[in-house]
Amino acid sequence: MGSPSPEETGPRPAGWFKRLEILLVVSGAAIIFALMGLSVSDALLRSFFNKPIFGANDYAQILLSFAIAISFPLCVLSGRLIAIDTLLRRFPAPVQSLLDWSTTILGIAMLAYLAWRSFFNALEAATFGETTLLLQLPFAPSYYAVAIGCGLSALVLLLERITK
Repeated sequence: MGSPSPEETGPRPAGWFKRLEILLVVSGAAIIFALMGLSVSDALLRSFFNKPIFGANDYAQILLSFAIAISFPLCVLSGRLIAIDTLLRRFPAPVQSLLDWSTTILGIAMLAYLAWRSFFNALEAATFGETTLLLQLPFAPSYYAVAIGCGLSALVLLLERITK
Protein backbone atom coordinates (compact mmCIF):
# COMPACT_ATOMS: atom_id res chain seq x y z
CA MET A 1 0.00 0.00 0.00
CA GLY A 2 1.55 3.26 -1.11
CA SER A 3 0.99 6.68 0.30
CA PRO A 4 -2.40 8.29 -0.36
CA SER A 5 -2.87 10.44 -3.43
CA PRO A 6 -3.37 14.23 -3.12
CA GLU A 7 -7.08 13.70 -3.82
CA GLU A 8 -7.34 11.45 -0.74
CA THR A 9 -5.40 13.70 1.63
CA GLY A 10 -6.68 17.04 0.35
CA PRO A 11 -4.65 19.96 -0.93
CA ARG A 12 -1.18 20.56 0.44
CA PRO A 13 -0.87 23.51 2.81
CA ALA A 14 0.26 26.79 1.30
CA GLY A 15 1.94 29.89 2.69
CA TRP A 16 2.53 29.94 6.42
CA PHE A 17 0.96 26.44 6.72
CA LYS A 18 3.81 25.09 4.62
CA ARG A 19 6.46 26.97 6.62
CA LEU A 20 4.93 25.69 9.86
CA GLU A 21 4.91 22.15 8.50
CA ILE A 22 8.61 22.39 7.56
CA LEU A 23 9.49 23.79 11.01
CA LEU A 24 7.60 20.97 12.73
CA VAL A 25 9.16 18.27 10.53
CA VAL A 26 12.69 19.55 11.14
CA SER A 27 12.09 19.95 14.88
CA GLY A 28 10.47 16.53 15.16
CA ALA A 29 13.27 14.89 13.20
CA ALA A 30 15.89 16.51 15.43
CA ILE A 31 14.09 15.26 18.55
CA ILE A 32 13.67 11.73 17.15
CA PHE A 33 17.35 11.59 16.13
CA ALA A 34 18.35 12.81 19.61
CA LEU A 35 16.11 10.13 21.13
CA MET A 36 17.64 7.50 18.84
CA GLY A 37 21.17 8.60 19.64
CA LEU A 38 20.43 8.57 23.35
CA SER A 39 18.90 5.08 23.23
CA VAL A 40 21.66 3.57 21.11
CA SER A 41 24.42 5.24 23.12
CA ASP A 42 22.88 4.10 26.38
CA ALA A 43 22.52 0.52 25.12
CA LEU A 44 26.10 0.39 23.76
CA LEU A 45 27.63 1.91 26.88
CA ARG A 46 25.60 -0.44 29.06
CA SER A 47 26.52 -3.54 27.02
CA PHE A 48 30.20 -2.94 26.33
CA PHE A 49 31.41 -0.87 29.29
CA ASN A 50 28.75 -1.51 31.93
CA LYS A 51 28.38 2.30 32.14
CA PRO A 52 24.84 3.32 31.11
CA ILE A 53 23.96 6.98 30.71
CA PHE A 54 22.69 8.16 34.08
CA GLY A 55 19.10 9.37 33.67
CA ALA A 56 18.71 8.24 30.07
CA ASN A 57 15.11 7.25 30.76
CA ASP A 58 14.39 10.71 32.16
CA TYR A 59 15.80 12.37 29.05
CA ALA A 60 13.88 9.95 26.83
CA GLN A 61 10.64 10.67 28.67
CA ILE A 62 10.99 14.42 28.17
CA LEU A 63 12.11 14.12 24.54
CA LEU A 64 9.23 11.79 23.75
CA SER A 65 6.67 14.22 25.16
CA PHE A 66 8.04 16.94 22.86
CA ALA A 67 7.98 14.59 19.85
CA ILE A 68 4.34 13.76 20.56
CA ALA A 69 3.46 17.43 20.97
CA ILE A 70 4.98 18.16 17.57
CA SER A 71 3.18 15.25 15.93
CA PHE A 72 -0.34 16.56 16.68
CA PRO A 73 -0.25 19.68 14.47
CA LEU A 74 1.97 17.90 11.95
CA CYS A 75 -0.70 15.24 11.41
CA VAL A 76 -3.30 17.93 10.82
CA LEU A 77 -1.07 19.90 8.44
CA SER A 78 -0.07 16.87 6.39
CA GLY A 79 -3.66 15.62 6.08
CA ARG A 80 -2.93 12.39 7.94
CA LEU A 81 -5.94 12.42 10.23
CA ILE A 82 -7.89 9.19 10.37
CA ALA A 83 -11.19 9.37 8.52
CA ILE A 84 -13.52 6.51 7.73
CA ASP A 85 -15.85 7.84 5.08
CA THR A 86 -17.32 4.62 3.70
CA LEU A 87 -20.84 5.52 4.80
CA LEU A 88 -20.33 9.25 4.30
CA ARG A 89 -19.99 8.84 0.53
CA ARG A 90 -23.47 7.33 0.34
CA PHE A 91 -25.13 10.50 1.64
CA PRO A 92 -26.11 13.51 -0.49
CA ALA A 93 -23.56 16.35 -0.74
CA PRO A 94 -25.33 18.67 1.77
CA VAL A 95 -25.41 15.90 4.39
CA GLN A 96 -21.74 15.09 3.69
CA SER A 97 -20.84 18.75 4.21
CA LEU A 98 -22.80 18.90 7.47
CA LEU A 99 -21.12 15.74 8.76
CA ASP A 100 -17.68 17.04 7.69
CA TRP A 101 -18.26 20.25 9.62
CA SER A 102 -19.63 18.35 12.63
CA THR A 103 -16.59 16.08 12.68
CA THR A 104 -14.24 19.06 12.38
CA ILE A 105 -15.98 20.90 15.21
CA LEU A 106 -15.85 17.80 17.40
CA GLY A 107 -12.12 17.38 16.62
CA ILE A 108 -11.45 21.04 17.42
CA ALA A 109 -13.37 20.73 20.69
CA MET A 110 -11.43 17.63 21.74
CA LEU A 111 -8.06 19.16 20.86
CA ALA A 112 -8.97 22.42 22.62
CA TYR A 113 -10.01 20.47 25.72
CA LEU A 114 -6.72 18.54 25.69
CA ALA A 115 -4.82 21.82 25.32
CA TRP A 116 -6.72 23.37 28.22
CA ARG A 117 -6.22 20.34 30.51
CA SER A 118 -2.53 20.06 29.59
CA PHE A 119 -2.03 23.75 30.33
CA PHE A 120 -3.56 23.40 33.80
CA ASN A 121 -1.61 20.19 34.42
CA ALA A 122 1.54 22.16 33.57
CA LEU A 123 0.59 24.84 36.10
CA GLU A 124 -0.02 22.17 38.74
CA ALA A 125 3.24 20.38 37.90
CA ALA A 126 5.12 23.66 38.23
CA THR A 127 3.34 24.53 41.49
CA PHE A 128 3.99 21.14 43.08
CA GLY A 129 7.45 20.72 41.59
CA GLU A 130 6.74 17.46 39.73
CA THR A 131 9.96 16.09 38.30
CA THR A 132 11.43 12.97 36.74
CA LEU A 133 12.75 10.31 39.07
CA LEU A 134 16.53 10.45 38.71
CA LEU A 135 17.53 13.80 37.23
CA GLN A 136 14.69 15.83 38.74
CA LEU A 137 13.84 17.35 35.32
CA PRO A 138 10.60 19.34 35.62
CA PHE A 139 7.45 17.96 33.98
CA ALA A 140 5.85 21.37 33.40
CA PRO A 141 7.63 22.04 30.06
CA SER A 142 6.37 18.71 28.73
CA TYR A 143 2.81 19.59 29.66
CA TYR A 144 3.20 23.05 28.13
CA ALA A 145 4.51 21.47 24.92
CA VAL A 146 1.49 19.15 24.72
CA ALA A 147 -0.83 22.08 25.41
CA ILE A 148 0.77 24.12 22.63
CA GLY A 149 0.70 21.16 20.24
CA CYS A 150 -2.98 20.44 20.87
CA GLY A 151 -3.92 24.13 20.72
CA LEU A 152 -2.02 24.61 17.49
CA SER A 153 -3.68 21.49 16.06
CA ALA A 154 -7.13 22.83 16.90
CA LEU A 155 -6.30 26.18 15.32
CA VAL A 156 -4.87 24.62 12.15
CA LEU A 157 -7.87 22.28 11.87
CA LEU A 158 -10.21 25.25 12.10
CA LEU A 159 -8.22 27.35 9.60
CA GLU A 160 -8.01 24.47 7.13
CA ARG A 161 -11.77 23.92 7.34
CA ILE A 162 -12.52 27.62 6.89
CA THR A 163 -10.16 28.00 3.92
CA LYS A 164 -11.46 24.93 2.04
